Amino acid sequence: MLLVAEPWLKTLYCEPVACGKTTADNCTTVSGPTFFNGVGVMSRLLSIFEFKLCSMCKRLLMVALLLGAVQFGRGQTDGNAGSTYMKEYNRNSLTMFLVDGCKYSSDLKAAMKSVTVPAKFDNNMLDQRILPAMSSSDEVRAKLESMQVPKQIFSKWFSRSDEGRFDMSVIHERGLYNATDADVIEASATKRGLVKLQDAGEKLIRQSYVMVICYGDIKTMEQIYNEIDASRRKNAKALGLEFIPVMRTKYGYRAEVAGFLFRLADVPETMNDFYSNMWIFDSDSPDVVAEKRQKFDSAPFKLQYVSSVTTTAEGTQLNTGVQLSKTELLNRLLNNSVDALVSSFENKIEEWKVRTALYSTFPLRAKIGTKENLQVEDRYFVYEYRMDKNGEVQPKRRGVIRAKKVVNNSHFASDNNNENIKEVTSKFYQIAGHKLEPGMFLEQANDMGCGVTVGVSAGALGGIYFNGELLLGQYIGMTQTKFFIGGHIGGNTYDLTQCGRFGSGSALKEASFLFYGGEMGFSKGFFVARNLSLSGHVGLAMEWANALETEVNKKIGEGLIYGTSGLVGAQLALNLKYNWQLVGGVNYYAEFGNAQLTKSVEGDDSKDLMRTYSEIFEGRTGVNINVGLRIQF
Repeated sequence: MLLVAEPWLKTLYCEPVACGKTTADNCTTVSGPTFFNGVGVMSRLLSIFEFKLCSMCKRLLMVALLLGAVQFGRGQTDGNAGSTYMKEYNRNSLTMFLVDGCKYSSDLKAAMKSVTVPAKFDNNMLDQRILPAMSSSDEVRAKLESMQVPKQIFSKWFSRSDEGRFDMSVIHERGLYNATDADVIEASATKRGLVKLQDAGEKLIRQSYVMVICYGDIKTMEQIYNEIDASRRKNAKALGLEFIPVMRTKYGYRAEVAGFLFRLADVPETMNDFYSNMWIFDSDSPDVVAEKRQKFDSAPFKLQYVSSVTTTAEGTQLNTGVQLSKTELLNRLLNNSVDALVSSFENKIEEWKVRTALYSTFPLRAKIGTKENLQVEDRYFVYEYRMDKNGEVQPKRRGVIRAKKVVNNSHFASDNNNENIKEVTSKFYQIAGHKLEPGMFLEQANDMGCGVTVGVSAGALGGIYFNGELLLGQYIGMTQTKFFIGGHIGGNTYDLTQCGRFGSGSALKEASFLFYGGEMGFSKGFFVARNLSLSGHVGLAMEWANALETEVNKKIGEGLIYGTSGLVGAQLALNLKYNWQLVGGVNYYAEFGNAQLTKSVEGDDSKDLMRTYSEIFEGRTGVNINVGLRIQF
């Protein structure tokens, strides 16, 4: 396995600790929300999520608060781009290699033959795509150079023939493809015309990157589920509780993956020597041709180490419908690994961030699209240049936008001024900041497309609540459409003498209960102003009641009472920072069916109590008002 300077990221999945029995000793009963310190409640709450929560959403809930501290330090509208002048964006090219020696090596090597290069890169893939197992980035670089990889990439740019001759066709084609229509219009007015853009392709050579993919531990989802079950079984035994196995919702593979990034080194110096001493002309004598070929063959083309990242990737599918083969799932794992590594490098490498001018407002439009691998809901920061008190020009962030409609611009730019602007520009919408003006700069700012909210609520299912949400725009093409899942915890006392199921007696008039539950659903929102959004949502909610009174527990066999409700609601969100929002909303919970008595949150032996949940616990259905703080990642 390839060693990296950065530690491997652990495979991110939940390992719920088996819950302990909650008693009055670790809960303070109040007439309203109950604050607690018992690990048992949280464990059961995680169990609620276990059978409904996708792996991405689990990650949100587990890492959100840690990341939030970092995110809070970033301002909403006055951030710097990190340099005095924002660098010009040009297309990068990519060559990829896979390090051999990992598990499922033969399948992954076969998948490398048809691996997909992301659309924002020019394809510099070589016939040889596999490297032997190595132990450091220096060793990887040395091996690539000994294989003449940088020279092969350089030869690819100039279409070197078997006779050692070069031509400019690839340079010209990529130079034109890299150009925007504004570049074409400007170049058309010059004496050299489009030849200027063709020659500009040479500057793309220095942006030739080599990405090396190395897998750490690759596990099947069955292995991962077995590990979770083993942990839960151990904890359940230690706490004297019933073991509840994890729901096995997915099939396929999950892997730790590292990426090493290199680029062609010393390109300007190489170009001078190349044109002067290695380019073969038709007028050259055979001796001169042989000499130039020899100089090129012996030239020490080099690579420069850029960076490394580690991440996780999956090649999975739900356990429903037609199952994919092992080969298909590992092919999916490889391509998802490429996407994950590219996204991680985009956050570290300035040259990989797409930049362009804001073309228009009302609506917001920019001349980027499929050529730059733009997708619905991709996030961009908007900057303008301002002079500071020292007389230096600095880019200042003025707003944050997301892609709304992506245009297909995977063609050569044109100087046609009459071209329909809707056909050459992608549409965006603003989610934070000040008023934007044409000519400001957009810069790619990748995010996870998710958020976590923590707050309090009053009314039906009231208490402390939290939820995670995931933007679905890149999958369904609709902006501000989210999947959400969350939970709540609260407590109260109730008079149960009115309910014959529990019998009569003064001891039951002030019975204390701890409530915890979960909900999931979908929401659709829109921005009514630059920093204010409104959304509506629908979903399903469940709540479990845990009796804290010994007498009540005896009468119900120390079980849990639960009810199910449908929910509809609306929510307003006001930006505090571009990625922090104050949220407030209203929900309406409509119960259906009778309350049930079960031994656990996943129990299959539930009994119908012949009464609705609200007949037992008055007020835990109907309207709910909530307020909270949302952190977006």
